[in-house]
Formats: sequence, C-alpha cells, structure tokens
Amino acid sequence: MLKKNKMFQVLMASAVVTSVLAGGTAEAASAAKPSSAGQAAKTASSKLKAAKVELSVNGANLTVNAVQVNQAYLVAVSDIVKAFGASASAAKGIVTLKDATGSRVVQLQAGVKSYKVNGEAAAFTNAPVLQDGKTYIELQTFVEALGGEWILGSGQTQQVLTVQRPEGSYSSVRWNAQGQVIASRDDAESAQIVKLNPSNYGSSVISTDEYAAELAVSPNGQWGAYTDNAGQLYLMNLISGLSQKLGSDTSIKTDLTWSADNSRIYFIQGDKQEKISYINLGDGKVTEVLADKVENKSDVSLSADGKRLVYIVNVTGVASSDKDSTEESLSIDYSGAGQQLYSLDLTEKEAKPIQLTTGKDNKLYPVVLDGGKAAYLSADPDNTSANDVIKVIGPDSSVQNMASIIDVTVIAAAPSGTLFAAGIAADGSTKVLKIDSGSQAQVYSTPGTVSELAVSADGSRIALVEDGKIVVIEGGKNIQLTK
Repeated sequence: MLKKNKMFQVLMASAVVTSVLAGGTAEAASAAKPSSAGQAAKTASSKLKAAKVELSVNGANLTVNAVQVNQAYLVAVSDIVKAFGASASAAKGIVTLKDATGSRVVQLQAGVKSYKVNGEAAAFTNAPVLQDGKTYIELQTFVEALGGEWILGSGQTQQVLTVQRPEGSYSSVRWNAQGQVIASRDDAESAQIVKLNPSNYGSSVISTDEYAAELAVSPNGQWGAYTDNAGQLYLMNLISGLSQKLGSDTSIKTDLTWSADNSRIYFIQGDKQEKISYINLGDGKVTEVLADKVENKSDVSLSADGKRLVYIVNVTGVASSDKDSTEESLSIDYSGAGQQLYSLDLTEKEAKPIQLTTGKDNKLYPVVLDGGKAAYLSADPDNTSANDVIKVIGPDSSVQNMASIIDVTVIAAAPSGTLFAAGIAADGSTKVLKIDSGSQAQVYSTPGTVSELAVSADGSRIALVEDGKIVVIEGGKNIQLTK
C-alpha cells in the first residue's frame, strides 16, 4: 500500500475540486470568479505528471495515457474501456462502466477510494483522479473489476487479458477447425471438455461426457471421435459439443485414427486387440483390414495418402510346460518380449505386415512420414545414461537418430510430416524442437515439464501441456491459455 504524503493530499483535494467544477451545473460555473494570474499558475503547477504506459492487451500492443501518483501510474479509463469493448457513462459525478456482456457493472467517483462492482463495495489503493477531462484509475484494480486479468509483465510492458484464464490441470490437447484448442480438464469434479481461444483467451466447456476425454480429432478439426464403455462409436461436433452415434457396431475399439480425407476412422478392434479395422463415416460400416490373430496391437498411425499404416505389437512372454502341464514345470520366456513396429500396405488386398524393428527398446508415438518413412520415440530402459531419441526408419530399412541433443519425452507430427519433439536438455530445461529434413531448431524452452504436443493442421502452431497448463507457440511467441 502506498502512503499518501501531505503534498499528495493537497493534490487530491485539487483534483476533487477540478472534478466538481468539470461536472457541476452552469450556475456553479457562472458563480466561480475568474482566477488571478497567481491562482492560475498555482493550479497549473498542481497538475499530475502525464505519461504513456505500454500494455499488451490479449497479446496486442497498446499505448495508453496515464498520470503519475507518487511511484504509481493511473491509466485513462477511456483507453481501457475501449480495449475491453466496454461502455462508460457518467451522471452526478458517478462514472458507470459495463463490460461487453453487461454482466459486470463498476461504479466509481474521482477523488473517492471506494467503488462498487455489481453493487458490492471495494476500495482502491489510490483514488481515481480527474485531470484535463479524463478520469485516471489503477490499472490492475480496474482490469480485475471488469472481469479481466492483469499479469506482471517483463520489462516495461504489462500484460492485460480481457477475460480471466481458466484454472486447473489439463491434458489431451487438440486443435479444432477454428484454430481453438480442445482439451480435457483433469482436476474437475466431473468430466470437462473445454474449448480455448488463443486469440482472445476466451474459454468454454463444450461437453461433460466422461468418455470423450481423449477424443480423436479429425484432420479438418470439425469432429471428435470416441467410444463409450460398450464400444459404441460417437462423433462430437467440436463447435457445439453435441454428439451423435456412428454406426451400431459395439465391439471393443481403441487407438482411433482418422484418415487424412476425414472419411474413415481406423482403430484396433477386439477384446485382445487382435484386429485392425476402419469405419466409414458415410454409412457406418466397419471393415477389417488386418486379422492375423496377432494380439496386443496398439498405436495405429496412417499415412497422409491413406495407403500405408504402422502400428505396434506388444509381444509378451512365451509360456511352456511339460506334457502334463504341471504347475512346477511352467516357465515363461521373456527373451522375445517387448514392442515391435510393423507396417501394412493398404493398397494390396492380401498384404502381410512387415516388421520394421527388432530391438528391445521401448517404442512410443509411431508416425508415418512421407517417402515411405516411419518414426517413433525410442527409449532404452537398459541404458539409462543415453538419451531417448527419435528413430526414423527409411524405406530401405535404414535407421537415423534425430533430436539427440535432448532426452526426448514426447513427439508429434504435422500433416506435412514435420516432426516436433520435447525433451530434457543438458542444462535441465525442457526444449521443444522442430525437426525438418534432418535439421532441428528450438522453438520453445522452459524450466517446466512438457507432457504433450499437438500440431495445428497447417503446422504453424503448437499446443502443449506444461505442468498441467496449456501453452500455445506461434510465430516465436508463447501464449499461456490456462493458469
């Protein structure tokens, strides 16, 4: 709290007088006697120092008028009202402000510390000031009274948001067709699928369906696909949040993956994850593409042209026993256990899966790339001193390591095939790298932990989850959408 000195009290008294004169009646104005030259000089010298304050409002730079009171700056109400899309009116010395929706009403008076928000009393640290026909007010208090958020900025620029960012811990980030981020809130009492707008920081809950928490978003960003506990497939409109059934098949479906043309959804099928099938959005018909009786398939990824898919087979131990199958003779051989990557040519009706890997490293986030390539995150549990890397498998079975400058924790691919990776650098920070044609460039760095990446359809933006918060990276800038 700033203490007012005696001089400031004199200044405030002068400001109140000015307010009364400015807002008084014509009769009051005519009753005032002309000031002498000495009085005029005294009034001029008592004016507060004018200044300019640099703000960032929803990410856009804005310069506002201000006056200095001791070590603080009060900003012009008219400038902030315009930035918020709010309205202002005055009657009998009372200034009334309304936000764009009319849901928040702020009433204040120059020279008076107390003010009201929707009828509830509150107090400024420094009373508003009227000078040269403009009312000046504390920035943070004003922003929060209008329902916005004030963020302590770096350097000379203060950050202002016209809405409060939502709190909570989030996961399953995706992009929709409007360039908004779809995510699930993990710490809510009930399921919440939220939509967040990076352009104005607005947010809304579009669904409370617990089964939709990890929905798969179509490439055009219009639909989200998910199944309930009975295996029924649903499509959610990502604008309205409304869902509808797709087909009537209720077999178990996991790892939903859309085709690039938005016409099919591929998935692992069966209670033992032994099949790969797809459903046609036009008629809801389910078609098998692979039923080789190999169990524990997962992580289906489809090429952009729809001609090839890759997937993981989780190989378990092999049990053996004597001819009587006694418990004492039972043994399990884990020498061949692990995860292996397979490829399937969808253009050949009788095509057989091709095994792409043989190593014992853990294989995560497989993706199909252009030119017959495939990539995955390789994590070697037996070599704790080595970084986890991205391995790219060429059409000739050659293997290339990428992103070796970080210990990779998560990867994602843009529709163009450009890879993005997040991982721990040598200095302990988390770096996000863009990997294109063998080159790698840093696009983000943070002391926090990045657990998810999602690339927009045009590849220009990344949504990530950092310590449960949602951050968007675009054009070299980062925007934190939640707090």
